[in-house]
Amino acid sequence: MGKNPSHEDNLVALRRIEGQVRGVQGMIEDRKYCIDILNQIHAIKGALGRVEEKILKKHFQHCVTE
Repeated sequence: MGKNPSHEDNLVALRRIEGQVRGVQGMIEDRKYCIDILNQIHAIKGALGRVEEKILKKHFQHCVTE
């Protein structure tokens, strides 16, 4: 099995997502409007899905062999 690819490029996105999650925690603590919280959660899920796609693409390019 070859060397695992670097995922450093995803760390910026993951740190941003972490900040968004902390923001949602604050929204919940502050009892913000449910729809606003749900909108933020939807954005987080989308961002996390994009990171997942990038990692999966790298997996196919670097880890899956014929």
